[in-house]
Amino acid sequence: MKLDQVELRSEVLDIRIVEGIGDGSFDLEFDVSRDDGYVLILLEILVGRGDFLVQGFDEENSAAASLRGRQRVYIVRPAKAARRIAVGIFAAVDSKVRATIACFKGEIVDTPAELTFPLCRALCKLLVASSLAWMGIPSPDILDRVEISSPPSVERMRQLFIGTDAIGSSQNELLALVDPSLRSAILDVMEETMWLLDMRDQLHAAACEMVGCCPPSN
Repeated sequence: MKLDQVELRSEVLDIRIVEGIGDGSFDLEFDVSRDDGYVLILLEILVGRGDFLVQGFDEENSAAASLRGRQRVYIVRPAKAARRIAVGIFAAVDSKVRATIACFKGEIVDTPAELTFPLCRALCKLLVASSLAWMGIPSPDILDRVEISSPPSVERMRQLFIGTDAIGSSQNELLALVDPSLRSAILDVMEETMWLLDMRDQLHAAACEMVGCCPPSN
């Protein structure tokens, strides 16, 4: 397996991204303590087939059930005592997989002052992919066909990013660490592009109807 790794660090946030192409596997191990804050883990099978392995924590995969064969999302809360976490991905021939791990060491109050351009962009990408997974939509980077059960409403996204609907949940606690202006900007962009998700399924359905495989839509 060919691996590409990127590490981005700041005083408030560290992000590590590992992509693997081809058959094989890779493992990441690291220690987490209260000083490390919340940890967001996103595991993705982008192309082909693969499997996941996680050890050292009890948090459940919070991706929607329809995506759990392709994506895993975990939010690890600050630990009272240091503990060792291990995540791994196995990939079949001609597959591509990715692991993204973000350690939120503090609250992001002023995005331009606290995050570099690459780190801010990586954070936006991670939050969008994770949030879509929570709502049952595959990451835009997953190239193999994945069905969307029901696209989320704009109101549902708004409640997740800036509302109080999920107060007390790990998603809400983690998002509260992110600069509100950045969360609002991500929400605005997602709202503007949601039509693309609907359009994608409409195009697939229309093509299916044209060749006579799908019944005409009402």
